[in-house]
Amino acid sequence: MVGLALIAFAAPARAAPFDMSIRTCQDWLDTDDDEQDQTIAWLRGYLSAKSGSTLYDVAATRIDGAALKRFCQGHPTVGIISAASQWGR
Repeated sequence: MVGLALIAFAAPARAAPFDMSIRTCQDWLDTDDDEQDQTIAWLRGYLSAKSGSTLYDVAATRIDGAALKRFCQGHPTVGIISAASQWGR
């Protein structure tokens, strides 16, 4: 009974952290849709902070995701931050 209680209160499994500065397009393409969406949100926040913007555009996030996927499919060895820096160009 105690064992069941411990299982019920165990922390959820977490993915190991990773260094975004060395993630490639292929690394991103190899992840599931949820992780890809989370990465896009992280990238938009990262790039917004670098530019000083505080705006978040949900519709643009969807467009950026499709554009990033197209770019990464053609450039799998490019770093994901560099790839995302191509948005709007």
